[in-house]
Amino acid sequence: MKRVFQVLTLVVVAAMLLLPACGTPAPTPTPVPPTKPAATPVPPTPVPPTPVPPTPVPAKPIIAVCLPALDNPLMLGFQDAFKSTFGDKFDVQVSSADGNANTQATQIQNYTAMKVKFMFVMAVEPTSIVPALKAARAAGVQVLFAGGDPGDADAYDCVMKMNQFLSGAYAALMAKQWVDKTYPNAAPGSVETVIFESTLNPEAVQRSNGLKMITEPYLKNETGAYIDANGEPISDASGKYLPGKSEADRVPNPAYSPAVKVVQVVQAEMFQAGQTAMQNVLTTNPNVKLVLAYAGDGAMGASQAIMDEYAKGAASVIKDLSKVAVFSVGLIGAEGQAVADSSMGKGVFRGTIRFGGDLIGRTMQYAGKMLNGEAYPKIVWDDLDMVTAVDGQLMAVPVESAKMLIVPTAAPQPLMLPPGPPKP
Repeated sequence: MKRVFQVLTLVVVAAMLLLPACGTPAPTPTPVPPTKPAATPVPPTPVPPTPVPPTPVPAKPIIAVCLPALDNPLMLGFQDAFKSTFGDKFDVQVSSADGNANTQATQIQNYTAMKVKFMFVMAVEPTSIVPALKAARAAGVQVLFAGGDPGDADAYDCVMKMNQFLSGAYAALMAKQWVDKTYPNAAPGSVETVIFESTLNPEAVQRSNGLKMITEPYLKNETGAYIDANGEPISDASGKYLPGKSEADRVPNPAYSPAVKVVQVVQAEMFQAGQTAMQNVLTTNPNVKLVLAYAGDGAMGASQAIMDEYAKGAASVIKDLSKVAVFSVGLIGAEGQAVADSSMGKGVFRGTIRFGGDLIGRTMQYAGKMLNGEAYPKIVWDDLDMVTAVDGQLMAVPVESAKMLIVPTAAPQPLMLPPGPPKP
């Protein structure tokens, strides 16, 4: 019995040892797929931006400046003033006709075809460009005309003009007053005089005829006709009296100087021409004491020639500068300083006629009114001033009539000139 119990115990122990080996098999682990490496990111291909065309800048409207020439300070002053005053808003185009009226007509036609907004015209010969000016206005171009009158009101929107004949006559008046003061007891015809004239156009002829009034005892107009106290003609250009008129209707000429004798009339406008002409005059007529010049530039040339002659000393035909004088029309650039210097013994340019006041400034004023759509007159009359100098100070006397020669009654007043255009 004891043996049986031992055997059973061994069996139980063996069974217990075998149970783990005969149990449920261990689960098979789930395979894990290998981890793929992360893909390297590829940058996107850049797309070029669509170009945006620049906004076009509108072209500036054109201002046309038609000048008879560009060979003197006045014309250069106009050129510079238009560009500096209006160049920021407008395309300022300047043309020179070089003294040729046909060239100027063609230039006006070309500007009209370009559809310019505004045209400033100072004519070589006013009447010859009337058809071109009328065509320009018909095409919508505003026209500001200066320096004369084309004789047809349809040729311009506004005209700035002066009495050319009177400007010359007032220069003659200044010269006559100088003769009376410098040669108070001069015998008739004893003061030899030369006149520098211009025949470039009808206006130039009128001014030149005004200078010649120093030898006319009675008042005339620009055509040569005698006039009465109201400035109305009493004769034709040849001196034949109109019906009901006679010598009794004539008016004494205040610019007439019986002491003056004109020994030469010479064509000379600009500085070099005036200088050369005066050099020749001093050779052929060394006793000339008075010069009446068409333009201030030519007057400065004459003054320079006289000063050069005086510088010769004992050999000079000029012994006393105070006994020699030059008078002219025009105060545009250097004329003012030349007149002032002459009053200090540095020249003999004694006086000139200033026309239009600040002519360039007034032109810019009225051009601006027209361009800005402001009101402006059809006719702008140029003022005239008789300009001399005392001890280096310019003095001006305003002319009181734009119709006939009348001795001014106002006292001379100091004249301060505005700065001129910048030198090129």
